[in-house]
Amino acid sequence: MNAILIQANAKLNLDFKILGKRADGYHQIKSTIQSIDLSDFLLYKKSQQNKLTGAIICPESQNIIFQAKQALERVSNKKLPCHIHLQKSIPVAAGLGGGSADAAATLMALNLLYNLRLSKKDLVKIGIKIGADLPFFFYGGTCQVEGIGEIVTPVKQKLPELFIIFRPHKRIETKKMYELYDQTGNSFLEIVREICPEIKKLEKYLNDFKLEPKLSGSGPTIFCGMDDYNAGGETLAAKIVEGYKNFDGDIFICHPKNKALNLIKI
Repeated sequence: MNAILIQANAKLNLDFKILGKRADGYHQIKSTIQSIDLSDFLLYKKSQQNKLTGAIICPESQNIIFQAKQALERVSNKKLPCHIHLQKSIPVAAGLGGGSADAAATLMALNLLYNLRLSKKDLVKIGIKIGADLPFFFYGGTCQVEGIGEIVTPVKQKLPELFIIFRPHKRIETKKMYELYDQTGNSFLEIVREICPEIKKLEKYLNDFKLEPKLSGSGPTIFCGMDDYNAGGETLAAKIVEGYKNFDGDIFICHPKNKALNLIKI
């Protein structure tokens, strides 16, 4: 096997609670996380030199994909040279887990490409040191996530047919959100309302349709789940999207998925 293609799906936090702060500075959380069909695609090929092409948004030293690769090299005590091409659709710094999905995909792909024979538990242990969201992506679907993100339990629950997702063009770093939480004690949603005033307007708009908007992760993405149906000859989802004018951001209609990482061997 010389090349692997992975579809890395985004996630939504269907619920999210911060339970406290540990002595090491990490926060204990409890969240139900859901995979959705908003995806990045990553192509991995064995190569003589390391190379990252495609959607490059920061230097290699800061890129979570290369951080994952380097972590795997340290654990395996092997160099894993490869060419990684990233086709990115998941917005960055939006609470949708795009970076974590890409990093988890990298651990999975290089483990297979170089036949390292690491188990899912091994990859989870490596992943949690890179980012708290990573362990979820080795399970995907619907999971309850606890601890700092390392305790992942697949669960079954009734899901909406689709999610309408509003992502404002405002990047919010997770680290900064936790710092503001520690300073104020306010929930992430309360903090995001102050940072991004558009959220209040959006919440009111969705409430008018009797929908319950939620914040995904540390935001600023707002979403609501619904079962689509006809409303005056058009789907309600389309009516909601088309009716919200002059939104400074991206709007997606997505569906729940039962996987976070879809492996395509080529």
